[in-house]
Amino acid sequence: MKLTDITQRGLTAIESSLDRAIGVISPRREVARRVVRLTAMKVRQYAAAKTTRLTGDWVPVNQDVNSIIRSSSTMLRGRSRQLVRDFPYFNRAINTLVNYTVGTGIVFQSRVLDENGKYDKKAIRQIEDAVEWAGEEMDVSGKLHLNELERLGKRQDVESGELLFVKTYLKDPKRYLPFCLQAYEADWLTSAYTSVGNGNQIDQGIEFDPATGRVIAYHFAVPSGYGQGGLGGSTKTTRVPAEYVIHNFQTLRPGQLRGVSPFATAILIAHDLGDYLDAEIDGAKMAAKYLAFVTSSDLAGFQNLRATTDSETNQKTEEIENAIIEYLRPGEKVDIAQHNRPGDAFTPFTKFCLRMVAVSTDTTYELLTSDYEGINYSNLRGIRNDYAVMMKPHSMRHILHFSKPVIQEIITQAVLAGKITLPGFWQNPRKYFRGTFTPPGMESIDLLREGKAWIEQINARLRSPQEVAASRGRDFEEILDEIAEAEQMMKDRGLTMKDVSKALQQNPAALGATESTKGNTGKQGGN
Repeated sequence: MKLTDITQRGLTAIESSLDRAIGVISPRREVARRVVRLTAMKVRQYAAAKTTRLTGDWVPVNQDVNSIIRSSSTMLRGRSRQLVRDFPYFNRAINTLVNYTVGTGIVFQSRVLDENGKYDKKAIRQIEDAVEWAGEEMDVSGKLHLNELERLGKRQDVESGELLFVKTYLKDPKRYLPFCLQAYEADWLTSAYTSVGNGNQIDQGIEFDPATGRVIAYHFAVPSGYGQGGLGGSTKTTRVPAEYVIHNFQTLRPGQLRGVSPFATAILIAHDLGDYLDAEIDGAKMAAKYLAFVTSSDLAGFQNLRATTDSETNQKTEEIENAIIEYLRPGEKVDIAQHNRPGDAFTPFTKFCLRMVAVSTDTTYELLTSDYEGINYSNLRGIRNDYAVMMKPHSMRHILHFSKPVIQEIITQAVLAGKITLPGFWQNPRKYFRGTFTPPGMESIDLLREGKAWIEQINARLRSPQEVAASRGRDFEEILDEIAEAEQMMKDRGLTMKDVSKALQQNPAALGATESTKGNTGKQGGN
């Protein structure tokens, strides 16, 4: 216990004893002293911590992070998955996050250096070939490429709050390497029917050292018939050492063992918005069924004069033709139904709710809805720059906890299997693990304008060509190879590549076009 806590408790005890002593002589003064002391305590509080008439019963549960996740994770995962299935904007948010963090796959480029500090091209070629070959058979089921497993993992990370892969080694002589990955559902982690020893503890299926928080092992209840839970058969509990498990989630508080979906704050507003849209659509459909309302003291007679009988259903139907003059009897009235569903407030209110969903899902309203109305070049440039900054932590976490461990294991297994030869690997494996991981980039909004800016920055030595290529998710070395190949192909055919004019005046904006918020710049479209 801290010394300040002991001192505070001692002072409180002295104050209470003194109040009681005064109360023996004057109970009124005792009560007054206690009231003043409580008032002083409230004054010393943060305003946000005060309990007033306006805060009502707002007393949140302040438990440790694992207790909160333990009691909420199952419901959060279920609701998140249901919204992905049934609410288009929620599915769009997840697809956007996956596409901009993983895309078609994180690009790995080996950067092994020799004794002279130069790139070891021989080792680089061996490593990159091994990674490419192993990636084609990385899925234990033989269905998915490594890039597809990356997308699946990131989707699980966003939808369920965590990704889980178990390293598996198959003894199949037809395979390039025995190493492969098996995807697991977060729901399969369990603490039931398990026991641990050596002073370890288990929480939510994760066995850990309580002294350090280091994860020791994972306990899975894998449905029999992998991936066929609920279709019969028994469920067995399996303990897998931590070194064979890739487990990644966004850590929000110290000591956190399991993850929660980053979309948790969007679940309620997305569900409410979905219900609201359903209600508005149902209301509009119901209103559209009524064409007119007739007021008459003789309804049967009014209908008999105008209605026709369907020979098949024997139902009377009425129609109103164009440009017709109708003479009504006294007391009769026909009112054309006025449909006001959805009302004028529907669009702005829906946009407001969708902006809340966008903020809660780390995306932008424009990407979430594909609504680019009223957006000009400067607005779009700012939106994309902000989104690129938000995506960097997502990509970094995925690379550190998934891409790098997988690539390093591929290199290790390739050396162990004799597929590649890397001198001194076992003495210093980190030398051969050196490389770059490039997440997907964003294509330029205005190629001419931004291309000119890139060229000027490269010429001023403020930006490297590699950085420009990486911002588009490309490997600069591959670009150079493609250019050299194109030049050779043209040379073989007696052609030459012409210089492209760098004049900004070719840009329509420089020829009189302005960044208007109306017109063609307001078209809707996906990114």
